Amino acid sequence: MKTKNQKKSKKIKNVVKLVITGILAYLGINMYTSNNLIFAIILGMLAILVFLFFDRLYRSKLKKHFSKIVRQSYNGRIGEKETIEFTSEYVITQDKTGEGKTKLSEIDKVNETKNNFFIKLTNGTSFIVPKNEPENINLIKDKLNELNISINENLDWEWK
Repeated sequence: MKTKNQKKSKKIKNVVKLVITGILAYLGINMYTSNNLIFAIILGMLAILVFLFFDRLYRSKLKKHFSKIVRQSYNGRIGEKETIEFTSEYVITQDKTGEGKTKLSEIDKVNETKNNFFIKLTNGTSFIVPKNEPENINLIKDKLNELNISINENLDWEWK
């Protein structure tokens, strides 16, 4: 099931794809009617190529763009040790910069993938907890179940 944002994103992508293809086709037809056959053929072929390969190009550009944002925003934090503790009322996180408390009621949902747990908060941020140690997985699942927080399992999810 697709979310509202996924549907909106797909709609925007398709509109941009059709607009670019339409502009190229329009220019190609204009070139053809003004007896400029070589440019008409080039623009027509370019319109076909854009229509066929736009999705792949768009996806790779988005992935590159967001990867760059993540690298810039979290440059000093990726790979750093951080502890997370669940109490009856709070999620307490601790890293080299200090300690933070988040109320359990602020947890919107928890998604489990093959490699990570994503604990999404109501303010839009997320805690990303890697599943690199088997005892961590069971500890986290047990604690979340104990606190009546459901886990959405998406074990076959991967970046596309």
